[in-house]
Amino acid sequence: MTGRPELELDIGAAGHGGFCVARHEGRVVFVRHALPGERVLARVTDDSRDSYWRADAVRVLRASPDRVPAPCPVAAPAGCGGCDWQHVAPHRQRLLKADVVREQLRRIARIRPDALDVVVEPLPGGPLGWRTRVQLAVDRDGRAGLRAHREERVVPLADCPLVVAGALPPVLAGRWAPGATVEVTVDGAGTTHVAELASRTRPQSA
Repeated sequence: MTGRPELELDIGAAGHGGFCVARHEGRVVFVRHALPGERVLARVTDDSRDSYWRADAVRVLRASPDRVPAPCPVAAPAGCGGCDWQHVAPHRQRLLKADVVREQLRRIARIRPDALDVVVEPLPGGPLGWRTRVQLAVDRDGRAGLRAHREERVVPLADCPLVVAGALPPVLAGRWAPGATVEVTVDGAGTTHVAELASRTRPQSA
């Protein structure tokens, strides 16, 4: 198939991997940036398999009441691949994650549905600013960022709202060896540690 077709899809249940399941002409379509119950216009991003496709919701035609503006500008189609549910209200995020765990236990572990009491508890400090360790990729121009979903492409960014406040901007403003990995860690005392790891042999552009 050439180009990237767009499909109007009714979105079903959430699945493991940050997507929701939809169907188009008998084929399963795994859709990111959507919510169960929504109708979206989705752009196909991967049609390499006959049994299923992957797609991004690029326009919401019928929104879920649990949809919220994502706190990060690159948590969107063609953006960073690190966050799956920033467009979802925090309480619904936890319910979706519990549903995914429950389904995995039922399908893989064969645990009876009536025994699946799964609760995802909220983070003590809220859904943002909790992450204390992150690995950044470096593009061919020496800029650090995060990789796009299922791609080698490096997405430039100014900060990440999941990371402890203040830890990333100085690192992202610097220049690093093209193709390297930059590891940023915040210790228990609040001190930020930065390590540049070995360069890749084929650095990718942003």
